[in-house]
Amino acid sequence: MDYIRIITPVLAAWLVAAPPEPAQGEWQLAQRRPGMTRERAAEPARESDAISPSGLEPVFPAGAVCPEIASPYGSQTRYDGSRRPPWQFGGYHGGIDISLDEGTQILAVAAGTVVSKGEGGQLEGIYLWLRHTPEDTGLSYWLYSKYQHLESLPELSIGAKVSAGQVVGRSGKTGTVGGHYGFAGYPHLHLTARKSASGAYRKEGSGLPAPDSLLIDPLVIYHEAGAKAQKKEIAIPHATADGRLRPQGTRVVWPVACRQK
Repeated sequence: MDYIRIITPVLAAWLVAAPPEPAQGEWQLAQRRPGMTRERAAEPARESDAISPSGLEPVFPAGAVCPEIASPYGSQTRYDGSRRPPWQFGGYHGGIDISLDEGTQILAVAAGTVVSKGEGGQLEGIYLWLRHTPEDTGLSYWLYSKYQHLESLPELSIGAKVSAGQVVGRSGKTGTVGGHYGFAGYPHLHLTARKSASGAYRKEGSGLPAPDSLLIDPLVIYHEAGAKAQKKEIAIPHATADGRLRPQGTRVVWPVACRQK
């Protein structure tokens, strides 16, 4: 009886302190091994988001050094060769990863409008969404671009207009510490792109679903903006460290500046 009296207050205190269970759909879990932490999905996958590698290959200018893709769209492995967790997009990568030093300037891939920003959970971190009109990009559809794992919440306000190549944030490791990458985390940019026939959208958690929008390889942006869209190897337009866009007149750029050799 004394044992029960001692344990009961401890158990009661634990129950009070225990965090509430998340609402259904907020967490998507893998089959966990002992000691494996719960990770929050960056954005709920949709049935329309069938992911497969695009086969596109970026080609950077010969006279420039540009941060390259460490884990491409549709890849089943992370930059370090480890397998991706199966609960998000079936284990396929829903964007591109670019390994960067913390604090590296992140650039808008095109002119657009800030429509959402915030701090997500594991696998996502601090993020920013931009919406781009067809006039902004020269493409035939509306484009939504998302920049994840930022170092801090961007100061840009919702509704702010940005230009192609404008600094919209800085790279960080938010959303990567304590999971697969351990205490050190993994500083990088994860870039997501969605295309839609409409400029209408709704904010849903950290997601930004637009009617009938489709998840696409971000390289498609440069592929379809290029003059030779039938080729799998695509020339990547970029911004220089001093803010100039190359080639001159381009409406879309790589999300990180390139330096001259």
